Amino acid sequence: MKKNLIQKTEQFVINSFEGNQNDIRHAQKTVFWIKQLKPEADDAFVIAGLLHDIERAVYGDWKCGSEDEEKLEKHQKQSAQVAEDFLLKENADKKLIERVKILIFKHETGGNEDQNILSDADNIAWFEDKAPRHAREYKDYNKTKEQIQRKFDSYLTGMKTEKGKKFAQKYYDDAVKILNKNKNENGILT
Repeated sequence: MKKNLIQKTEQFVINSFEGNQNDIRHAQKTVFWIKQLKPEADDAFVIAGLLHDIERAVYGDWKCGSEDEEKLEKHQKQSAQVAEDFLLKENADKKLIERVKILIFKHETGGNEDQNILSDADNIAWFEDKAPRHAREYKDYNKTKEQIQRKFDSYLTGMKTEKGKKFAQKYYDDAVKILNKNKNENGILT
């Protein structure tokens, strides 16, 4: 596999998200965590990590963090379809395309060993980058602290591998600390 396809995929993600640094960084961090969980990950795995949420660049974030099974399934299928369309345009190998699609099809819910690793890498990347923001800005999401805590708990208990859960635990703990900080009478976080 040419490394060029990985570079083209990353550039496709950057271009597709049109400067949305949060989603771009999330894709890149997911790849980082894939490599931590499975150092021998193949190129299809890396490409799937970059493209796992690509449908949001096309259709918007319509699922908005929902854990509804139908929405998750639709998100996974749409991301796999956008990934396939991109890879076909790049004349990627059919076996690689099929592997990327299989990985993305279950990146939210898990399935086989590799789908579980992608799911965990996605969750760790979310905990590392997005959970602190959710903890600080929960009111901006029209959520209570309790609702955000339940989301954190759900993501952590949804981890598929012990190694993934171990990596996620630190970021979970950090996000919970942020969520539970209180302001004193001077408005300063304590």
